[in-house]
Amino acid sequence: MHRSNIVSYSYLILALLMAVTGLSLWFNLHLASEHYEELAAQMGRSILRTIIATRQWNAEHGGFFLPISDAIRPNPYLMKDPQRDVETTDGLKLTRINPAYMTRLLGEELRRIQDVSVHITSSDPMNPANRTDEWEEHALLGFAGGKAETWSVERGRNGKVFRLMASLKSDAACFRCHEMTEHHRPGSILGGISVSFPYTPFGQTLAVVRAQIVLIHSLFFVLTTAVLVFFSRVNGELKREVAERSQAEEHARRVNAELEQRVAERTAELEEANRELETFSYSVSHDLRTPLTSIYGFGRILLDDYGARLDDTGRSYVERILTAGKRMNRLIESLLGLARLGREEIRREPVDLSHMALMVIEEFRFRLPERNVTVAIADGVVVNGDRRLMRVVIENLVGNAWKYTGDKETAVIEFGRCELGGETAHYIRDNGAGFDMSRAHRLFIPFERLHSASEFEGSGIGLATVRRIIERHGGKVWAEAKVGEGATFYFTVP
Repeated sequence: MHRSNIVSYSYLILALLMAVTGLSLWFNLHLASEHYEELAAQMGRSILRTIIATRQWNAEHGGFFLPISDAIRPNPYLMKDPQRDVETTDGLKLTRINPAYMTRLLGEELRRIQDVSVHITSSDPMNPANRTDEWEEHALLGFAGGKAETWSVERGRNGKVFRLMASLKSDAACFRCHEMTEHHRPGSILGGISVSFPYTPFGQTLAVVRAQIVLIHSLFFVLTTAVLVFFSRVNGELKREVAERSQAEEHARRVNAELEQRVAERTAELEEANRELETFSYSVSHDLRTPLTSIYGFGRILLDDYGARLDDTGRSYVERILTAGKRMNRLIESLLGLARLGREEIRREPVDLSHMALMVIEEFRFRLPERNVTVAIADGVVVNGDRRLMRVVIENLVGNAWKYTGDKETAVIEFGRCELGGETAHYIRDNGAGFDMSRAHRLFIPFERLHSASEFEGSGIGLATVRRIIERHGGKVWAEAKVGEGATFYFTVP
């Protein structure tokens, strides 16, 4: 093979390598973008599900009454309702809060505490404030075509904004306030409810992930190109040796035979090296499909192999990348676990919660034998539920009790059951940090934490997972607490 042919094949392989690397880079960048947009969508869905559930509760109970104040004014769109405004026997004036009014109040509170905007709208709203914008109008057209939700990342005045909108379907409770028409009957789409929040936190994390992906692909391309150039040069030298010795006479022929043997051996080595390079390329490309693995792996290599060359600040940055990668991986696993709960089948059987709580406590005692914890577990507490999912409930609630009593010299954890409101409730009580009951409504919302991460570690997913499991069993979960005096978590399993 002439040197020109070798060079041509080298260029061809290099071109193919560039194409494969570029395609892998594009795919992983696209996958990372979709992944973080899906995380934002899950957050938006969680907010909307909570609001829609409260709207449904409000509608089913005919609304509720709040004292009239500067912030709470009578709803002008309920003027025909003779029971819109009432007065208590002691003279306190109250006004009815219907689902739409409640949604606006919730939206104002979310905007104030979390910079989250909620908007209820329709193509023909009663309230001018509920008119659609261009994006919402497009979403409503999609609902009419059968779509259940629409979301996208849009440009706002202060940066990118994530917008998600879900359709609102009517049921019998809706027509306590709305007039039933030929087009608006139970099950029809009345309009939609949208949520908007800054995409900046997701975008910043995505930018770090993209930078890592680009860096790893660049290193991979440089490494494989260097290997390709090296083997091309070795191959060229071997071919030149064969050509020179082929012109010799008898001695040259013997040398040529020896060289042929050497060429065969070198060729076999080259083929083996190429196979290894193919295996390596496939492995790296496969691993790159998981950006978090790439971030952590490269950060670990950087710290182990080049840590001595970095100053303290550089090593600190790498360690922060590794820590953030681990934390994000745990968070994603928790979110995926929370999402899977909605799809898994419930397999009911008798479950001994007393024995389960005892086993969980023993696991904590094994890990932290120095803790002084007094435990009281009632005997014979059995429910008819999914054994694996109820284990998750007990682990989370007992784990919280164990964690939030960590600063007590003598911690107390109790598990039992009682009768509340005519039904059997199960409880886990502790004498730990407790919390302010005015914030209890945020307790079971994903990512919501009533204590800072510096005080107690956690992802903010555990109690949301507990609520999802209990609700899938047809029960409910709630909590009572006092700051510094502990907390009691109740749940029912019909």
